[in-house]
Amino acid sequence: MADKNVYENIVDTCEGLGEVDLGGIKLEGADRRLLDVSQMDLDTHIAMQPSAVAYYGTLYKDASRRLDAMTRTYKRWEKRKLAEARVSVENGSKAASSIKAADIEARFIVDNEAEIDKYEVQIDKLQREYDTLSMWYEAWKQKSFSIREFTSLTEDERFNSNASSRAGGNSSDRQSGVSRVRGIIKNRQSSGN
Repeated sequence: MADKNVYENIVDTCEGLGEVDLGGIKLEGADRRLLDVSQMDLDTHIAMQPSAVAYYGTLYKDASRRLDAMTRTYKRWEKRKLAEARVSVENGSKAASSIKAADIEARFIVDNEAEIDKYEVQIDKLQREYDTLSMWYEAWKQKSFSIREFTSLTEDERFNSNASSRAGGNSSDRQSGVSRVRGIIKNRQSSGN
């Protein structure tokens, strides 16, 4: 058996990331606590972020490809069936000039209604999966921003408290904002939300 190439190794790794335990939660569980930075400690969230973005990004892109593939399959099938409907309408008509696109479309629907319904159900299901994964993936990208902002606030708080104690000055408006954010997070943690 030939060795896997880098791409195949990456695919295997991304697929396996869902089974990795992060703070007692697996990514494949899609637990809401994974997105809530007030749950668990910040280090756990920072550690899980790259894995989660890779894992959910892979799922999102796979859903996109499945939806695109089904849409292409339907369009090819539709073109074949529309051509068959045209032939059927032309064979039943005395004058080719009297044939309208609406007649062909109607024949296509009448002859293929059950199959059209099946395709629509499949495409709707794949669209729902794609939309859901798109939103989940976007939430993880937003979480990256939240972590970055929270970390920046924490660093500012440390810097301001050190500078304030050295200068003997009062805390700045920025520091009181940081304290409010930290208070909100602590309240959420203590209330279990």
